[in-house]
Amino acid sequence: MTKDPDCCLPNDSVQKAAKIMKIIDAGVVPVVASGLDQKVIGIVTDRDLCLGVIAEGRDPGTATVKECMTGRVIICRPNDELHHAVHLMEKNQIRRIPVVEDDGTLVGIISLADIAQAKMVDPAKAGDTLKGVSEPSVDASKPRAEEDKY
Repeated sequence: MTKDPDCCLPNDSVQKAAKIMKIIDAGVVPVVASGLDQKVIGIVTDRDLCLGVIAEGRDPGTATVKECMTGRVIICRPNDELHHAVHLMEKNQIRRIPVVEDDGTLVGIISLADIAQAKMVDPAKAGDTLKGVSEPSVDASKPRAEEDKY
């Protein structure tokens, strides 16, 4: 996993979120409650920005992260087995999962790329996971499953 990932706040502009994505070369930014309270309250993806802001003709400088973020976040814990993260990605058709402590505090994020590079995962399984999360969807980054959420 990537430890201590960059994150944004709900009232940040979506332009700021996009700039963070550009700087860290990632397509996702966790959303935390405040600068002092690192509890995950959402997640915003490049797809959320594109479909929820740009495609709707909204101004990225004034639209806020909370207006397009996914508030129902699928998470895992630092001590979870890797196969659990794989299962959550497949079931929810998502490519990244915030890793949080029991109180919801963000400690990292695990991506499909992390799993593909892990020595403990069969490359064929990583490919199957990618195929599963890549099924077409009309929703942006909204998780599909109802359980395993924070």
